Amino acid sequence: MPESSTGQIVDDLMRPEAYPHPASEIGLRETHGALVFLAGEYAYKLKKAVNLGFFDFSTPELRAEDAEREVQLNRRLAPTTYLGVVDVVRGPEGRHSIGGPGASVERAVWMRRLPEDGMLTSLLQRGLVTSSLVRRIARQVARFHSAARTGPGVDEFGALSALAANWQENFDQLREFIGVTVPRQEMEIIRAFVERTLALDADRIERRIAEGRVRDGHGDLHAGSICLHGRDVVIFDCIEFSPRYRCGDVAAEIAFLAMDLQHAGRPDLAWTFVDEYVRVSGDSEIWTLLDFFACYRAVVRGKVLSIRFEQESDPDARQQIAAQARSYFDLATAYAGGICRPLLLVVRGLPASGKTTLANALSGRLGLMHVSSDVTRKRLAGLLATERAGSPFGAGLYESKWTDRTYGAMRRQAARWLDRGVSVILDGTFSDSKQLALATRLAQRTGVHLLVVETTCDDADARRRLARRAATNTDPSDANWDIYAKMRGAYSTPRQLANGDHYVDSSGGGGASDVVRHLIEGRQDQSVSEILEAASSGGN
Repeated sequence: MPESSTGQIVDDLMRPEAYPHPASEIGLRETHGALVFLAGEYAYKLKKAVNLGFFDFSTPELRAEDAEREVQLNRRLAPTTYLGVVDVVRGPEGRHSIGGPGASVERAVWMRRLPEDGMLTSLLQRGLVTSSLVRRIARQVARFHSAARTGPGVDEFGALSALAANWQENFDQLREFIGVTVPRQEMEIIRAFVERTLALDADRIERRIAEGRVRDGHGDLHAGSICLHGRDVVIFDCIEFSPRYRCGDVAAEIAFLAMDLQHAGRPDLAWTFVDEYVRVSGDSEIWTLLDFFACYRAVVRGKVLSIRFEQESDPDARQQIAAQARSYFDLATAYAGGICRPLLLVVRGLPASGKTTLANALSGRLGLMHVSSDVTRKRLAGLLATERAGSPFGAGLYESKWTDRTYGAMRRQAARWLDRGVSVILDGTFSDSKQLALATRLAQRTGVHLLVVETTCDDADARRRLARRAATNTDPSDANWDIYAKMRGAYSTPRQLANGDHYVDSSGGGGASDVVRHLIEGRQDQSVSEILEAASSGGN
């Protein structure tokens, strides 16, 4: 598909009459390597005539071979979604269509179209992903791995030398982004962690090859490759263009989706997914390698975003992409032991000060379980999260006994996760020094580091935010300006925080990067080797 003809093909395939079936509206999705036309019940993927090094689609023959391979490999997991390969033809009148009379100019992957609202990414955003769904996915992946190819032609991609080469490629490609999208200190921590793991776990990595743990897998198992279609879980869009990126230790594949769920702020689902996969497969050793492979997946995501950052010219888009990249590098640094884990974060502040915004951002950046006082209070009362309680300040659901009950339930939930090694954010006003003291005791009892982050903003900003909430009615908080004003008069910072790990975010909830820097710098009195030693011994 020469560049000169690409525009004409796109224009022609955006016409409903270019398809042999009803297609009243045509959509187009573009990736770095393909054009996907959404036409009625079906989708058609055309490879771009590009050679990006890790794949080569520069000739019609190479594109046709890759299309056939994509269908063959994806039918392992999605046999009813990948329907075959069809011709894009140029008709006698010079217009292009899917099939019909004329000369074939391209080959396209023909797929049954999957519903956008069934994509796991969409379900996560809407809070509709359940533990039972995640367990179904884990069982499906375990069955797939048990039947996937292993042995010669596959095993070499899981070898120690292959892992080292993949990591070195990442470090080489990220060199120009140090200090831009990835802080130098984070890259040093990640590199040291990788070198240490490859040295200490060399025997384990090689032994797993002999045990058949390296498989010809999916290669790109993240939330965007999974769809709930009716009653079926469809896992699609595996990597077809290179066995190097598709084959590997099954732990690396499991770590990818686990990392993606954690980055979405759902470490509970990540835990459920890994736990169910281990139960079904019997591969309990995955837990010991999870951080290493999850770190790799987070770094790759950050690298891809860094490359997009370099290619983008719009300043606002560049800023947004850079922030996304940093969030993945922050998570990779957490896996590498660059912050204390497990960790108890208390995010406190007045209503509309940005505490929940900050908690949401930190939960994804650091893989923390987010426990909200607003959501917990409503759940205990049998209400939906956004259902209004109708209680004035200090009454009804906001009486002191209800507040004690709410914060008690939050601590119990936090204790369960901390005991499993999962870090937690407690998100609430915490205006009562007693509740802060009880959170401190929880940290002491579980032996974890405690950081209290206090969010602040000026009254004018708070008032605007509260008015916006009232207009949308989508926030779990029941606070209004009257409640804010009454709480403002009684709110203070307890003295005991002056001597503890206490950080103030005066940006109104936008300081996630600064909080992460604070946590990393809190370990600057230790060398990188000491940080990693603490992490590997469970004392991080």
